[in-house]
Amino acid sequence: MNGLVRTHTLAVRLAAGFLPLTVMLGAASARQPVLPTVPQPVPAPRGHAVLAQVPLPAPVPVEAARGEAGPELSLGECVSIALARQPSLRAVLESTAAVEIGYKSLSNFGTAATLFSPDVDVRKQQAKRGLMATSAEYQKLHNEIVQDVTRMYYTAVYAKQQQELANRVVLRLDNLIEIGREYLKTAPAAELKESGFNTLSLQMMENGLYEARKLQVDARIGRERALAGLRELMAVDARTFPFRIKDQALPVMVQEVPLSMDRVVELALERRPELVLAAAGVDAFRLEVYAQGKIPFKRATRTFVSGADIHAKEIPATNRGADYRPGGIIPEMPPQLVGSKFDRVCKAMAFAQRAEAVYDKARNVIMLEAESAYLDFDQAARRLEISTEQFALSKRMQEQARAVAEFTKAKDRLVLAEMDASRAQSAYFESVHRYLLALAALERVTAGGIWPKFPDR
Repeated sequence: MNGLVRTHTLAVRLAAGFLPLTVMLGAASARQPVLPTVPQPVPAPRGHAVLAQVPLPAPVPVEAARGEAGPELSLGECVSIALARQPSLRAVLESTAAVEIGYKSLSNFGTAATLFSPDVDVRKQQAKRGLMATSAEYQKLHNEIVQDVTRMYYTAVYAKQQQELANRVVLRLDNLIEIGREYLKTAPAAELKESGFNTLSLQMMENGLYEARKLQVDARIGRERALAGLRELMAVDARTFPFRIKDQALPVMVQEVPLSMDRVVELALERRPELVLAAAGVDAFRLEVYAQGKIPFKRATRTFVSGADIHAKEIPATNRGADYRPGGIIPEMPPQLVGSKFDRVCKAMAFAQRAEAVYDKARNVIMLEAESAYLDFDQAARRLEISTEQFALSKRMQEQARAVAEFTKAKDRLVLAEMDASRAQSAYFESVHRYLLALAALERVTAGGIWPKFPDR
């Protein structure tokens, strides 16, 4: 599995074996801080794609991961806490407040100020574009946090289900191995020859047991890693604010509205705040051309970036590995321009044209990201459909093997059936997990244009 949490699926590792709200709920300790109440998540606007959910049956309880205690929190509650407490989001809010103060300061300059600063009216317009940019930056980070919380939340649930499956398999194989050992000791040689059960069969069963025990460890550590990532997003500490995840099983989402690649791309281009950010930058750079034209006699003048660092904006890096992802273009503008009025205007115009290239590149990257997100979703949906049918088939095979397993004569075939069923169920869990992550990615890529109805959100 990609990202922070690496919980290996049972299927991959089996070679010869098988495998808003107030957070203080009833069980909260008095030492736990009361987190701020924040608004409920905004419901999906009318006309947007909404996906309903049907929960899976509750799994067998599993031992809680380290640090899991306190109140149960749903996905919606975890998202609300992250939006209220995440330092990255708070930092953007402080930057927005600084830009607002600068805009208000410029707005206080009247007509007389143009006698000393003929470019002041243009600076006011640039400051207004700066407000638009900071608002878009806040919305961009907001969307990313929602996706990250959803990913970590459901990854922790997924790891728990894999651990429960490994626990069941370990228990089942322990029993079968004990029966097999006793059978080898007590059964007549002729019966052993007829059944085909021998020491090698027992060793293969024991090898599968070792594999399952390793997967128990992988799933447990995977859940703890997911919970650690979730706590970081929520900006809470396990010692001062312990909590438990409410969901016990991954939900199966049912698609109600048809989706297409063209629709996903259209929503992304209409709603993504990154395009608003890039468009505001283009306007600010174009206005710099007019600002320089209003200052006739100075040989060195400041530009609009003298009060801000445009390089502080996050620019996606190029990835030319297995998952190709093109990078962005960094806008350029020096803090001051030197030369005659004509030279300064020409330089500002060149930087403005570069800003237009930045916008075009951002638009192309967003289109590619939308297409890729849709393809990931389509792949996850098709794999989930196949995994569901495969799991149903493995269950029928398992039931047939149990029916023909008379005492110990067919226990080796029963073990194979148990292994196949375990692999199929593990693959099914993985498919559901990938489908949920694909939905969360679609929500971010379309900036809420596609709004999955995850449970309790």
